[in-house]
Amino acid sequence: MDLAQLQRAFQRHVLAGDETIAAVIHASAAVPVATRLAVYAGAYRLRLAEALAHNYPRLQQLLGSEAFDTVAHGYIQAHPSTVASVRWLGDQLADYFASIHPDQPILADLARWEWAIAAAFDAADVEPLTERSMNSIDPVQWAALRLQLHPSVKVLQMSTNAPAVFKALTNNAEPPPPATLPSPQSWFIWRQELTPRYRSAPDDEADALQTLASQGTFEQLCERLCDWHDADAVPTRAVILLKGWIRDEMLVRD
Repeated sequence: MDLAQLQRAFQRHVLAGDETIAAVIHASAAVPVATRLAVYAGAYRLRLAEALAHNYPRLQQLLGSEAFDTVAHGYIQAHPSTVASVRWLGDQLADYFASIHPDQPILADLARWEWAIAAAFDAADVEPLTERSMNSIDPVQWAALRLQLHPSVKVLQMSTNAPAVFKALTNNAEPPPPATLPSPQSWFIWRQELTPRYRSAPDDEADALQTLASQGTFEQLCERLCDWHDADAVPTRAVILLKGWIRDEMLVRD
C-alpha cells in the first residue's frame, strides 16, 4: 500500500471496523494488532463523545456523565461525523433523543434549546438595526420596507419546561422537575454583542417575527397581525413589536 491507501484503510478501520489495515500493522507478544488498532478507534470515539458533551453541557449535567456517555456513543454510531469541525457534531441530537426517549420530551427540548443557544453565540456578526436608522426612513417607504432577522435569532416552540431546567442548571441550582406544558410555548433566542439572550413570546409575536423572517416586509407583518387582532389595533401592535425587536438588536436591514 502507498501512503494514501494506508490512510484510507486506517480511516475505514476507525470509522467502520474494516480489517484491511491489520495486515500491515506490526504486532508484539505484549501488544497484538487488535489492541494497537483499538487504541486509535476507541480514542476517536472518546474524543467525539467529549466534543458532544462540550456542545451540550447542561444535558450532560442533567443526565450525569455516565448516562450521557452512553447516549453519546449511541448517537455517534447512528450519526457518524461528516464535517471537519466537531462544533457541528450533535446537530441531530434532539431528534435522536426524541427517537430513543419519546417518553421524556424534556431531553429533546433541552437538546434543541442548547443547540440554539450555541448557534446564537456562533452566528455571523452583523450590524443590527437601530432606532436612529429607522427614524431616517421616509414614511412612504414603510409598507415596502424589508427587514430581516439577525443571523443569531431563532424562534423555538417548547413543549416542556426545558428553558427553566436550562436556567437552573446554568446557575448550578436544583432544576425543577421535568414537566410537559399544557400547550407549546414560543421562545426567542438571539445574541446581543457576545451574550446569548432568550425570552418567552406570546403567540402573535412569534408568528409575526416568523412572518418577517420569511416574507420580509412591514406590510406583510401587519397583514399577519390581522389574524390575531382587530384591524384598528394592528398598527399600534406592529409598532410596539418592531420597537422591541430593534431595542433587543434582533433585526437587520435587508
